Amino acid sequence: MGAAFLCALAGCQKPAPSAGESSNTATATPVPAPARLVSAEPNSFEIVTRHLDSGGGMFVYLSTENFLKTVSTKLDQVAPLVLSAAKMGPVEKAQAEAAWNLIGRLTAKSGLSEISGFGASCIAVEPGYYQTKWMLHHYEGKETGCLWQLCPSAPNALDLVSYLPENTALAAGGNLTLTPAWNAICAESGSNAQLAAGLQAATEALEKSTGLKLSKIIAGIGPAYGLVLTLDENRKTTLPGGPGGKTITIPEPGLALLIQVKDVALADWVDRKLVEVPGVVSVNEADLKLRMIPVPAPLPFLRPVVAWKKDLLMIASSDLLVREMTAVKAGKKTGIAANSGFKKLMAGLPASGCQFSFTAPVFQNTIKELQALAVEQSPAGTDPAVKRLLQSLGAAAHDSWTGGVVENTPEGFLGTFRGNVEGSQVLVAAGGVAPAAMVSAIAVPNFLRARKRSQAVRVLEDLRMLDAAIDQYAIEHNKGSGTPVPFSDLQAFLKQGSVLYKSDNKDLLGNSYNGGEPYKVDSVPKVNPATFNALSDVAPPAFWSPFR
Repeated sequence: MGAAFLCALAGCQKPAPSAGESSNTATATPVPAPARLVSAEPNSFEIVTRHLDSGGGMFVYLSTENFLKTVSTKLDQVAPLVLSAAKMGPVEKAQAEAAWNLIGRLTAKSGLSEISGFGASCIAVEPGYYQTKWMLHHYEGKETGCLWQLCPSAPNALDLVSYLPENTALAAGGNLTLTPAWNAICAESGSNAQLAAGLQAATEALEKSTGLKLSKIIAGIGPAYGLVLTLDENRKTTLPGGPGGKTITIPEPGLALLIQVKDVALADWVDRKLVEVPGVVSVNEADLKLRMIPVPAPLPFLRPVVAWKKDLLMIASSDLLVREMTAVKAGKKTGIAANSGFKKLMAGLPASGCQFSFTAPVFQNTIKELQALAVEQSPAGTDPAVKRLLQSLGAAAHDSWTGGVVENTPEGFLGTFRGNVEGSQVLVAAGGVAPAAMVSAIAVPNFLRARKRSQAVRVLEDLRMLDAAIDQYAIEHNKGSGTPVPFSDLQAFLKQGSVLYKSDNKDLLGNSYNGGEPYKVDSVPKVNPATFNALSDVAPPAFWSPFR
């Protein structure tokens, strides 16, 4: 029996009978696959998973449509309690509620509530080399929020590759525009006097000092951007160590930030300000302007420079790096695109996208060396367990090319990453935005529902206090049924200084209680129809009884 049990665990089968040998065992009937269930609730599973790779070491899908329903119930109960239990005076509580409402309205325009699902997969393309994909999904045509508009779908992120020198260790680039966020803030200022005043003050101060409007500056920057880190293994630099005094030699670093600036007026203003800096060295060439800024620095490779090439602004650690990038772009020097490891990485990635990033082995090796020095130079009192953890993290780093491309598709963001790191490690290291966005997709819509539910509870409580005030007014003034009661007469029966007392008979959405009609003795006040419609998704008709 023990042998049979072990054989069953190992998946053993009885050997087939040899020629001439009869068998009394009937041929086993294949076990039919269980019927596949179909979800009774709609979700984006089929849409998301068709973009992923099945059969690998990781395959994950989360439907935010259904998950949010279970979480929102809890938050609906907790959110009103938090506000009511907060130890704040009337003014502070009113300010907290105003801030809550402002954040809620801006978040509603962010697009996070349009996320319908998240999926991720990882599969080995070859032993030790993996492809990880993730998707942040919205239904087609449901991408009105800022989240989807901040990264334009124009697939030019890989244009950055044409600038990258041979010794590029890390690069990231893509499309980013702040105009949608600015438009949302401006639209909100129409209903928020404090925000409108702040925007007006900022705009006037900026216009006075630059002669440019803030909205024009925001529209004139981007959408293309890039970040480049080089590590030159042919030139070394020595960095000071920690308390122990030990130094470390690493490849000489270089750093550059590339930003597209389409507004000529903005570019000219920045250039004029740079030229005015004392000691700045200006070099004007046919298609390149260099403004080298003198900065006393102990590192010889640090010679900050601001450069212009047509509509591209380059802020770099040295003019040598700028010249090298422009030479690669012009085809005068060999860039990273000719490297065999980089070619292998790019061969498995989409040819275009709105975001792009990669790291080279030299970057990971340098990080390991710096990490080893940090562990070695750590104070003697450091917990040995912490040291072992840092050492294990350093040992886990891979000498490989890793990178990926994110596409803004009609169905959401789709990221494809390749490298020697498996599964969730690549997802966090190369595409860390996805998990953060997934968490936001879970939290923010529930925040919005909880905020609206708390508003409904607040309006309902105010209606109850108004109803009680009407009864007290009728008793004290001996008024008969149907007698009109102005709000000013009811204030004597409300808590003086309370939000309702100072509300001018308007609820927190700015709509008049009782539809603006006078209250009457023996008639309950009514919720304003506009308020009812605005909160109907969290407060059905039964919720308002008898005040509707």
